Amino acid sequence: MDTKFILGAGISGLVYAYYNRNYRIISTDLGGKLSREILACTVLLHKTPETQKLLEDLSVPAEPMAHIVRYFYQGHLHEGEVPIAVEQMLVMKKLTPWHTLPTINISPLDSALSTIASYIPKYKIRTSEVIKQLAAQVDWIKDRVLRITPTSIVTEKGAIYEYTDLVSTIPAPEFWMLYEQPERSREFKYLPITYIYSETNPVPEANSAWDLIYFVDYDVKYTRVNRDPRTGLYLYEFTGEISREEVKHSCPTINIKDYFVQPYGVIVSDFNNIPPPNVRFIGRFAKWDHRDRIEDVIKESLMRYDFVSVWNYQKAFNSKFFNYNVQDIELQQRLTKDFILLVTDEAHELLEQINWKIERYREVQVDKKQILEEWIDVFKYWLGIGNVWGFTPEDFFNEFWRKSKIVESKYPADLIKRIRESLNTGRR
Repeated sequence: MDTKFILGAGISGLVYAYYNRNYRIISTDLGGKLSREILACTVLLHKTPETQKLLEDLSVPAEPMAHIVRYFYQGHLHEGEVPIAVEQMLVMKKLTPWHTLPTINISPLDSALSTIASYIPKYKIRTSEVIKQLAAQVDWIKDRVLRITPTSIVTEKGAIYEYTDLVSTIPAPEFWMLYEQPERSREFKYLPITYIYSETNPVPEANSAWDLIYFVDYDVKYTRVNRDPRTGLYLYEFTGEISREEVKHSCPTINIKDYFVQPYGVIVSDFNNIPPPNVRFIGRFAKWDHRDRIEDVIKESLMRYDFVSVWNYQKAFNSKFFNYNVQDIELQQRLTKDFILLVTDEAHELLEQINWKIERYREVQVDKKQILEEWIDVFKYWLGIGNVWGFTPEDFFNEFWRKSKIVESKYPADLIKRIRESLNTGRR
């Protein structure tokens, strides 16, 4: 009987199902927003080791290329690096609904929301093609989820699926609503994005080649325009919802070939969005972390679930005592001190379970079960230190392997042999 399921069949859900064949997808369609061809140019397959592995595993040939990025500021198209002040202007603009421009009355809640580079290394393949390849190789239940409980999924067709492990790739507000926590669902901050597909070139006078232009000036209603290499048409993005009639009125030069509103277009990351037991969040909108990319989804899809589940459980427990969204360096230092003292105290309790004192004035009956319990106590407080500083499982694994290489380089074979002999001598 299947007990492992994935909610959502966008690229995140499809990648996870591809690498975890014991999971079944439950969704009304395959591809998510990328099933609409006009949006394919908005999601890039960045040139990373993870993306390269996915393409190789799918036997999809793809050559690397540069995605050329420009920015339009003070009436001119610019190249090269962007001044920090200009980038902050764009962040503010992206967080402001189009109809309130040029007035901006907010502070940049997430200063890393947008980065302008002169180019982005990517693979020359449309994301929609990868979607088709993945969709052909996953197990899919075509149904709509009505409710999620701690143990089961109820669908529109009347089915009840009991689960032991659940991966959600659907937007966090939708998940928590289905999980019957509407108050949690209302806590997330976001703005929709309206996409306008058009034949109108936003900079017909430009001499420079480009694939993407960010429009920084506040008197321009849209925030960026992608050029679709497949058709040569242009995809305009407006923060907030704008109707076809409003586009014609505010931007009369833009002819409309297609129109789409993405409800969760611009999100403000919420690091308190911690999944319930036996549930894992995968992808940008499920995690509600705008930094998450396809390469991160691939990496997590290859990661064992058990460790991430443990990590998230402890993080959820610690969230009862402090707010991950509040970056207070003084509090973080104080909590680090407290956790280190707690780790030290629990380590001493573990030490008391063995005969370690030189005098050996007492003999302890070694109980492995008790040692395991004390070791877990140390581990839980140790995890707390990582929680305080906002580290992720990916940070843990990346740093572990980086540090491991350094440590190994310090221990040549002859030194390891001497240490081993010394330990064995001490044991005798």
